[in-house]
Amino acid sequence: MPDDRCPAAHADDPTPCDGPGDAVTILDGNGGAAVGCEHHGARMLASIDGARVEPGSVVGAATRAAAAADTIRPFCWYEGAPRTEPSQLSHAENRAHGV
Repeated sequence: MPDDRCPAAHADDPTPCDGPGDAVTILDGNGGAAVGCEHHGARMLASIDGARVEPGSVVGAATRAAAAADTIRPFCWYEGAPRTEPSQLSHAENRAHGV
């Protein structure tokens, strides 16, 4: 991973960071945590079942990351992956389909 990317940026995700690398903290269900920019924090939040976001250095970033994660498909950088199961769709898509 390039030095200019936040710790929340997945190695296979080609997108650049947006804002400070400590804008949010993403917590998984097992006690793990990663700080990240708002963009990669949202992508990580969308990709880890049961994850939650906590504020970091940017006021309002955690709220915006949570709202963005709702519409992001898990591991969205895998564009060729089939998206047929509820676990492969965004939370918003699942709500729209009654799941």
